[in-house]
Amino acid sequence: MPPLKRYFITNGQFLITTIAAEIYTVLGSCVSVCLWDKQKKMGGMNHYLMPGSLDGRSGDPDLGHSSTSMLIRSMLNRGACIDNIEAKVFGGCNSWASEQAIFSVGHRNVAVADQLLKEAGIQITARHTGGYSGRKIIFNTGTGKVKMYTLAKSAAEVNEAIHKGFGY
Repeated sequence: MPPLKRYFITNGQFLITTIAAEIYTVLGSCVSVCLWDKQKKMGGMNHYLMPGSLDGRSGDPDLGHSSTSMLIRSMLNRGACIDNIEAKVFGGCNSWASEQAIFSVGHRNVAVADQLLKEAGIQITARHTGGYSGRKIIFNTGTGKVKMYTLAKSAAEVNEAIHKGFGY
């Protein structure tokens, strides 16, 4: 069997595919929602930076409300059935190791995913959110399984390394 095609997504992006592939990303306070239609073997994943707001549905895929809504709508537009979709949610760490509300972007990002998936009637079957470490996730769209690695460095250190050209 040939190796799976691999796709890297970063904040503000999402990808949906009906072929078996691996979609991967690195998360700090950002969140990724992995959707999988178990009947159609269709998978999709997003990566968003900030929660955004319901009133401000700007269509900006960097914002959780827009990104997750677009991911769900795009899956349905490609023939997925809401009753067959399951979700897995990852990310939302507290990169600054502070409990102050102004720094709780990760917590608010996770809350957006939870709210929108609940409103859509999509069950969350797995999650690994919060904490103080970043994560690398690899979503296999052929099986619906996600491998997750906790990063030893802080999310801020990993993001800085990525921006300097050190890719995952």
